[in-house]
Amino acid sequence: MTSSDEPLFRLFPKPHSVLGSHRQGAVGIPGLIRDEPTWTRHAQIRANRHVVANARSYTRMYLTLANTCVDIEDAARIGGVLMANAVAHSRVPEYAQISMQWMLLPTGELVIQVQDFRRDFPDFSDVVTWKPVEGEKPRGLWIARELGAELAFAPTEAGKIVQALIKPLNATGFNFPVVRQTP
Repeated sequence: MTSSDEPLFRLFPKPHSVLGSHRQGAVGIPGLIRDEPTWTRHAQIRANRHVVANARSYTRMYLTLANTCVDIEDAARIGGVLMANAVAHSRVPEYAQISMQWMLLPTGELVIQVQDFRRDFPDFSDVVTWKPVEGEKPRGLWIARELGAELAFAPTEAGKIVQALIKPLNATGFNFPVVRQTP
């Protein structure tokens, strides 16, 4: 992946983060994040049986309020997949809280990231390249990739971060009516 001398990620937003100094800021993984975010949101979601539904709901709410140019339902599913993956593999108790962030980049790209307490991610490349065979039910990060997300992960002091980068919708593919200026 990278040499041991090379940093795995860079921190942003800058130290005056809205996330507060007591929490770790959003992380940009090289090769996935190419610019500073123009908008960020953060939530702590309890790792109980409602965690996936809550992750989807927060994602829908924040992206609707931010008026993003991504498919909000696909982004909500991707957020739910990231959260389900974090809870399933970090094996935290139901009272634990999993950190989730949403960042909008100047390019219109959206980053959704989940931070869990397990530092490693065994066989990451195998997990993200897995495909269901005929008759097998789609699952996990494959669903996020099928919905168009680019995935990455990086270890942190508190565990690891798994990130999904979602491209904006192609506005030229829509047939919007022309709006003319009136005098």
